[in-house]
Amino acid sequence: MNLLTKLSGEILYIFIYSLIFLMRALPYRLAIAIGRFFGILAWISLPLHRRISQMQINHSLQGVNPRMMTLKVFMHQGDIFIDTVRFAFINEAELKKKILIEGREHIESAVASDRGVMMITGHMNWEILGHIPRVLGFTFSIMGDIIKNPKIQSIVEDMRSRCGFTLLPPKGGMLSLITDELKNGRVIGIVIDQRGKRENRVFCNVFGMPAPTSPAPALMALRGDALIQPVSAVKEGDTYIFRFEKTIDSREFGDDFKQVETLDDCWKSRAIKTLSQDMQSWISTYVKRCPQQYFWLHSRWLRRSDMKRIIKSGGDFTDSVRIQAEHYLDKG
Repeated sequence: MNLLTKLSGEILYIFIYSLIFLMRALPYRLAIAIGRFFGILAWISLPLHRRISQMQINHSLQGVNPRMMTLKVFMHQGDIFIDTVRFAFINEAELKKKILIEGREHIESAVASDRGVMMITGHMNWEILGHIPRVLGFTFSIMGDIIKNPKIQSIVEDMRSRCGFTLLPPKGGMLSLITDELKNGRVIGIVIDQRGKRENRVFCNVFGMPAPTSPAPALMALRGDALIQPVSAVKEGDTYIFRFEKTIDSREFGDDFKQVETLDDCWKSRAIKTLSQDMQSWISTYVKRCPQQYFWLHSRWLRRSDMKRIIKSGGDFTDSVRIQAEHYLDKG
C-alpha cells in the first residue's frame, strides 16, 4: 500500500467515523433530511447509475414516471444509511418500537423445526433486516465481503456486530459451507436477486424479462433440505415492517438436483430452475408494493458494461436482454 493510498484511506476513515457520530447526534428528522439531500446530490452527480436505474424502472414498472421514481430511489438510500447507523446504536426496546413484524408464525414455526432455514430477501432494505436477531431472539448467518482498508472494515464489523448475526467467511467453498449449515439445522440469510453468470444458463422471468440468475441459492436449499423463508422489509413513515411470508418447502420441488455436480450443470435440473423462478417471482411481487425502496441501481439483467454500451449507443434495452437469453439458452 503506497503512501497516497494509505493517506486517502485514513481520510476516508475519519470522514465516515465523523459522519456516523454526527448522524447519531442529530435529531432524527434532521438526519433523514440530510441523508435525502445527499441522495439528491448522488442522483445529480452519478449520471451512469441514474440512467441504469431509470432504464430498468422504465421497462419493469407500468404507470410510473421513471425519472421521478429514480430520484426517489436515490433519496431512499439516504434513509437507509441513516437508519442503518442509528438502529445499530439504539437499545432493543427502542428498536422494537421501530420495527413491526407480520407473519411471525411462519418464521417461528420454521425455526422450531429440526431443519435448516434459508431466509431469502432482495436488494430492498436488506441492511435493516440484519436486526432480526435483536427483534425475534434467534441468530442467523450471512456471507459478507471483506473491505481492503482495515480501518473501514473495522467500522463495518462494529456495525454488523451490533445486529447479532454471524458472519461467515466470504471465500472458500461457499456452496458446501452454507449447505452444511442448513443440513445442521441452522438459519442462513441470503440476498437472492443477484445477476448470475450467463454461462450457467439459468434465466428467470423477472418483470417480464429473462434475467440471468444465480442458481446457487436454489441448489443450496435443495441440497440442504431447507425450509425457505421469504422476508421483506418496507419502510412506512419512521417504522419498518418485516413481513415473513408463507414458508416454501424445498422437498416439494423434486430430487433431480442430485445429478448436478457444479453450478454449470444447474440448467439440467428442473427442481433448481423451478425453485429459482419461484423465488424471483416473489421478489418481483414485493418490489411492486414499494418500488422506490428497491435498489434499482443494481444492474439486474445485463452487465454494467453492456448497460454503458446501450446508454452510449442509444440501443434497445429489451432487445439486448432478449438476445442475451436466446444466445445462452440455445446452447442447451
